[in-house]
Amino acid sequence: MTVNTPILEVLHRAADGLLFPSETDAPLVPFFWPDERPSTPTPGLLREKAGVAPDAKIKSVRLETFFRPATREEEWHNAGEKAEVARFQELAQTLRRTLRGVKVFRVGETEIAVYIVGKVEGGWAGLRTCVVES
Repeated sequence: MTVNTPILEVLHRAADGLLFPSETDAPLVPFFWPDERPSTPTPGLLREKAGVAPDAKIKSVRLETFFRPATREEEWHNAGEKAEVARFQELAQTLRRTLRGVKVFRVGETEIAVYIVGKVEGGWAGLRTCVVES
C-alpha cells in the first residue's frame, strides 16, 4: 500500500511553520499509517503503529483540550501572537474536517510524545509532536 499523499499534503500545509508551545516548542509532523481495519484510534493501535513501548503510559485527551492553550486569544497578545492563534484554530478545524474519530494521545509524563490520530482512506493519519512539562 502506498502512502496517502493527499492527506499528508493537507496536514503539512496546515501545520507548516507552527511550533506547539510548551517548555520546548516542537514542530507538528504529519504521518500516515497504512491499515484497512475499520475502527477508532486506541492505545493498542498507537503501540502497534508508532512503536510505543508496551509499558508506556498513554493518556487520551480531547482535541479541543489539547489545542486550548494554542487556540485561545488573549487580550495581551500582539499581532504576531494573534496570527499564530488563528493558524492553530485553522489547524484544529482542518484536523476535525480531515480525520474521522480524531483522538489525541499523550505518551509519557515529562517529555511527552503527542499523536493526533484519525481514520482516513487506507489507514490512519495525523500529526505528532512533543511537549515538555515539569
